[in-house]
Amino acid sequence: MLRHQQWSLVMESVVPSDRGNYTCIVENKYGSIRHTYQLDVVERFRHRPILQAGLPANQTVVVGSDVEFHCKVYSDAQPHIQWLKHVEVNGSKYGSNRTYVMVLKTSGVNTADEEPEILYLRNNPKPEEQLTT
Repeated sequence: MLRHQQWSLVMESVVPSDRGNYTCIVENKYGSIRHTYQLDVVERFRHRPILQAGLPANQTVVVGSDVEFHCKVYSDAQPHIQWLKHVEVNGSKYGSNRTYVMVLKTSGVNTADEEPEILYLRNNPKPEEQLTT
């Protein structure tokens, strides 16, 4: 009978002096195996996210067309990306020292969106406008 067990080495708050080779040795009465892992610790400086130059770009499209907006982000930490649409409430875009917005898409650590940096606006025709075969 084969039992699957997972063994791991967890290192928290690593520092440059933790760089080096780490070897896992597994032994039983029939012999042993080993594997060596190399750990490199890169020092980072915390800073705010950086947007790729020229993105997101303004676009003009024909009514009924699909459109995509791209927002390429460079960050040394998991970025939280939100796509907002500015809207009017009672004829105004502002109220109580804030801008009225509607959240179209949001992503972060606990979301499964595979393309958080892309906003797709698709032409979704009404059911009576869809072609049937």
